[in-house]
Amino acid sequence: MAQSEGTLLSPKERRGIVDFERRHRVIVEACPEPDGTTATLGDEDEAPEDPKPGFLEVCWPTVLGVAVALIAERLRANVLDAWGEVGDRLVFPWVQIAGRPELGVGELAGTLSKFVLQLQFPLTGLYASWNLSRRVRMSTTVVQVVFTYGIAAFVLWLLSKPGATHGL
Repeated sequence: MAQSEGTLLSPKERRGIVDFERRHRVIVEACPEPDGTTATLGDEDEAPEDPKPGFLEVCWPTVLGVAVALIAERLRANVLDAWGEVGDRLVFPWVQIAGRPELGVGELAGTLSKFVLQLQFPLTGLYASWNLSRRVRMSTTVVQVVFTYGIAAFVLWLLSKPGATHGL
């Protein structure tokens, strides 16, 4: 039978019929039953699309990340003075991971950790901008970033335990 919009189905028949834009859509038969009721669905049911966010609404985390990268070395020194090694693990976990001997980069570990120090905040800002362009809430992005930094800090804590270097 041909399908068209117009007749409402019973709740049992329309269970699970949802389009990708999260609007309910009813699929009905072209020739309804004689005792069935018909209704015409208009375009007024559709929600208007939100306007696309502007450039500054999306890119401000990346700009902020680049600004923080300019003062990253002083910021790291202040964190080390105030909180010590624990603060460094929490705020700069990627820098410490890049300098670990377990990576096996040898003499490049110092250079790699300085490179990561300069890239850590711009890349985090770029990730936040990407999420904002996909209309993900900023609070969700912050939770994701904090969770990722927490996992990296946990890995560093595990590697700092005695015997964690696996013979290196």
